[in-house]
Amino acid sequence: MSSRKSSRRSSARSSRASSKSANNNFIAEIYTVDASGKKTFSDITEKLYVAAFIFSVIVQGSVLYYLYNLEDADCNCIRDWRHNFCKVYALLVLGVGVILIGLQHLCKGFMILYFIFGLINVYAFFTYVGDLNATQCACAVNKQSKMNVVMRVYRWVLLLVGIATFMQLLALLGLGGSKIAASS
Repeated sequence: MSSRKSSRRSSARSSRASSKSANNNFIAEIYTVDASGKKTFSDITEKLYVAAFIFSVIVQGSVLYYLYNLEDADCNCIRDWRHNFCKVYALLVLGVGVILIGLQHLCKGFMILYFIFGLINVYAFFTYVGDLNATQCACAVNKQSKMNVVMRVYRWVLLLVGIATFMQLLALLGLGGSKIAASS
């Protein structure tokens, strides 16, 4: 009976050790350091950025398609600063994606501005789509009914991402406590 306990303990220790080494290997694979000490992304990180960029093109392209369809001459939907801000932000996200793939690095100040604009976009998009549905805008609700459902779901997803972004912004600024700031 004691031999079973000892074998369980040793297998638990070896599985913990292998998971620690696996985690360290994954972290080591994200960055490679050249002779000058400069960190560059490895292949797996570059592939993740490309996949994220493709996903971003699909999502932001859908947002742009939805917003541009609300600009028809016969459409009397709400068109205020939120409409224009969401369009500009979608284009900004696509531009930042291209820059990120090309440069593989963005400075901390630019990332903070990007996060702040992202939070404004969360507010603008969430309230704008909500107002379009509350006023039963024919161009949004009837003409683009399927796309409107997608945008209504996306606004809630965007809200959750916005909360996570706000927490990251606090960590970048060092306002989120020592554990959060240490993790970033």
